[in-house]
Amino acid sequence: MWKNFLSSITLLTIAIISALYSSSATKDGRILASAISAFVALGIAVWVSLKFVPRLARGVDWDWLPFSSQYHVTREGWLYFGALLVVVFAAVNTANNLLYMVLSALLAVLLLSGVLSALNFRFLKIGIRIPSHCFAGEPFAFSVQVHNLKRFFPTFSLQLQSLEDAVRFSTFDFPFVQRQGHTSDFGAAMLDKRGLYELKKLRGSSRYPFGFFVKDQDFPVDAECICYPEIIPQEDLNLSVLDMHGANQRFERGSGHDLYMVRDYLPSDSARHVHWKASAKTSMLKTREYSAEETRRVILVFDRSGHPEEAEKFEQLVSYAASLAYHVTHAGIELSFVSDEWSSEKGNSQAILDSVLHYLALVNISAAAAPPQLPAAQDAIRISLRN
Repeated sequence: MWKNFLSSITLLTIAIISALYSSSATKDGRILASAISAFVALGIAVWVSLKFVPRLARGVDWDWLPFSSQYHVTREGWLYFGALLVVVFAAVNTANNLLYMVLSALLAVLLLSGVLSALNFRFLKIGIRIPSHCFAGEPFAFSVQVHNLKRFFPTFSLQLQSLEDAVRFSTFDFPFVQRQGHTSDFGAAMLDKRGLYELKKLRGSSRYPFGFFVKDQDFPVDAECICYPEIIPQEDLNLSVLDMHGANQRFERGSGHDLYMVRDYLPSDSARHVHWKASAKTSMLKTREYSAEETRRVILVFDRSGHPEEAEKFEQLVSYAASLAYHVTHAGIELSFVSDEWSSEKGNSQAILDSVLHYLALVNISAAAAPPQLPAAQDAIRISLRN
């Protein structure tokens, strides 16, 4: 920035000196020297405007300007400018005072349009509320709030849209926001890929008041959402080995549904479990005991090793691991997750599942990742792209 600035100042100084020399040479009658110095000054000025001015303009922060925005002329605006141009030529050629009055009114309307448009965007505060997390490929709801902090003037015809390519949603229309009031609207969005998404700006646009211009202005917002991997439906996964519904039974007492044994009745036993047929045959009260259902603990061992050309397969692997963790936890099976750089606690709570999904949402493929330590457990499931 400073290098471009100093270079442009130096060249413009040379151009001014050359222009002054051209003026002095013209007074002395040296036409050739005057023409050469004038062309040199003009060439330097054009060179600076083409080479250095765009670079300096890109590095300037225009947010300090009170009405920094962008304007786009609409079709109605071009028609208005065409009519204004016709009135200008007619007034100049005829010197008619009435045409000059009409021209003054047209220019006043144009000036009033700019003032009202700038006032319409003043003292606005935009807020957005999105969920802290969502799942890839599933829509989620969010809301946008507009706060009008102006004391006397409402805001009209405001449209808000996203500037982020990754977070896209339909345009929000706010026809009217009363002074010192607020309004909100709800919408839905969907993220295609896992990861952390941040929303820093929303673009507001308006054709108010006369529709001659569309004025755009960016409003800062602060929102982020972690997109969890896509969850594969349970019927598309092979989960028979995990005994999701406790179909297997253990040969020990428990609170299952399969009969374990019939024994003599004790005073502490529930009357609901009395086996009346056996009691009638033996003339003694007999009670049922049930076998315990299989309670499993699943350990997911995730290997993030892979090469860049395997990125698509790695995303499928991440989605598969997230789906296993999701369905296992919701089936009441104790879950433990292990990788080379992170491991979860043991349990089947929603907090543990959220921690696993949070890790899988941000995990990256790595060719230098070491193989995770495989626990010596019967129910460990290894998820990897190796071999």
